[in-house]
Amino acid sequence: MAEKDTTVVTTGGGGGSWFLVGALLVIVAVGGYFFLGGDLSGGGKDIDVSIELPKAD
Repeated sequence: MAEKDTTVVTTGGGGGSWFLVGALLVIVAVGGYFFLGGDLSGGGKDIDVSIELPKAD
């Protein structure tokens, strides 16, 4: 009686999952960009800070 061949041949593999991981990273990066206000340079807001010491009498 002939034996049944049960070997599994895998070639390549993982290409689709790496594409999915890359797509998720792009989505997270774009979401973070908009969540943080969409301005990476920080030049859109003027902040004035003035520190004054109390006057000694």
